[in-house]
Amino acid sequence: MSGTDPADSWQEIIAWLRVAESDRRVARLCLTADPPLCDAAAYHCQQAAEKLLKGFSSGPAHMCATHDLDALAGLVRPHFPALDDLLTPLQDWTTWSIAYRYPGESGPEPEPSVAELEAALDLIGRLEAALRSLAPS
Repeated sequence: MSGTDPADSWQEIIAWLRVAESDRRVARLCLTADPPLCDAAAYHCQQAAEKLLKGFSSGPAHMCATHDLDALAGLVRPHFPALDDLLTPLQDWTTWSIAYRYPGESGPEPEPSVAELEAALDLIGRLEAALRSLAPS
């Protein structure tokens, strides 16, 4: 977490939690469409994870424009090693930020299934809970 005042740091984290929650809600809505919009849900899962990682980051990592979840997880992992089981799967989601949004950008990418996206949303929920657990008392 950045800043010296815990209250200021927590306000910054709350802002990241809000935008991550919005992406998570959109991903859930995409999965309720008939047929499910798995490509859009994958994009919003990646975005929610990215914002949560930026909320966890100490220093200026939250300000960088990277979408690379593996790189962001690498910045978080040293400060929160207990989260390793939640951070490791995120490395496969980085391509979700562009694979279905821009034709030809990253080559053919198999679209995740509804079950894979539900598992991603579960992991995002656990990552969010871990971030919320840092709230000052």
